[in-house]
Amino acid sequence: MRLRRRHVLALPALIGSARAQDNVPSVRIGVLWDRTGIGAVTSGLDQLVAARLAVDDFGAMSRGYPVEVLDAEFIRRPDEAVSIARRWFERDGVAGIVDVPGMAAAAQVQTYARSVDRTVMNTGSLNAALTEAACSPTATHWMEDTKALTLAMTVGMAVDGAKSWFLVVPDEVLSLALEAGAAAAIERTGGRLLGSARHPADGSAFAQALDSARASGADAIGLCSYGALLEAQLREARSGGLFENGRAVCAYAASIRDIHSAGAPATSDLRIVSGFYWDLNDSTRSFSDRFNRLTGRMPDKPHAATYAAIEHFLRTVEATDTIDGTALNIGMRREPAYFFGAGGVLRFDGKLLTELNLYRVKQPDSMTDAWDLYRPIRTISARSVFPPPVPGACPLPP
Repeated sequence: MRLRRRHVLALPALIGSARAQDNVPSVRIGVLWDRTGIGAVTSGLDQLVAARLAVDDFGAMSRGYPVEVLDAEFIRRPDEAVSIARRWFERDGVAGIVDVPGMAAAAQVQTYARSVDRTVMNTGSLNAALTEAACSPTATHWMEDTKALTLAMTVGMAVDGAKSWFLVVPDEVLSLALEAGAAAAIERTGGRLLGSARHPADGSAFAQALDSARASGADAIGLCSYGALLEAQLREARSGGLFENGRAVCAYAASIRDIHSAGAPATSDLRIVSGFYWDLNDSTRSFSDRFNRLTGRMPDKPHAATYAAIEHFLRTVEATDTIDGTALNIGMRREPAYFFGAGGVLRFDGKLLTELNLYRVKQPDSMTDAWDLYRPIRTISARSVFPPPVPGACPLPP
């Protein structure tokens, strides 16, 4: 595809005296965020902090051309998310969009970006369709999706002898996708799904579902909720004895802020899986300490994903000298992706392949501070978490 002249960056012309020129083109990145639904905990202005940290760090090693960060909220309306993306791409010259939490909004923004040959880096959505039926040559997915999260949990827990499962499922889109992913993962690994109990998504009546889980006799209980609902379920599960008698209680979509907010007494021994934990290594600690100083909170995987995606994007823009979506994403897939000490590869369908870790929430008396929450149990390889794509699931050629 021929590049439209107004979108081509002639980077050599921006070296040296470029900052003093009034007409210097800039690389613009849009953070498209939402503080409702699953984004209530991990999206919002904290994603903007992660983006600006990435831009600041990139600026220290770039050739001097300016990078701008824009942001907007779409309030759980996919049509509004697409409207913002259209304005950014067609009027404001934005080169790439990050975050976009939720299921429908992420897919629709990704589809629209493909139509105008611009980049989307999905760092807030768990939608598996982003690298399957809705996959795009101009998009990448930096988060674990519902299939990867549930498979990693099942594989990790099987090592500890968990063979039978019972699922507690709010009746809403993301939780139902987690239920489907968990059922497939349990079958794939030779386990048994003893049952599922659904309950209203508004959190008004989940006690019976927890009672069914406790009475099921399952080795492991999979909670498909997140955010405030998960916090409420964990408190009731603790007081109702769900954590007793050797049962493993697992939360597929828990964030570190859910755990922090629910409190150590309610969450100790809970199992979670994630591709990021702030205290995992020197790289995660360095980023997280800076993030914490600016926000008063430790980052979670979406914030780390935004930082890593933007750095990789900007390195590729500088190397390829273009913001053309198709050409730029070929470059992004060609080079290894830095992810806080863990090797990362962007597959042809845009999926970031990295290892995940299974964690157990610590007992209160073993925590050294308010965010010292997780004890690593084991690492689950990318090969185990992200099996090869199903033939035909993504229409893009490899």
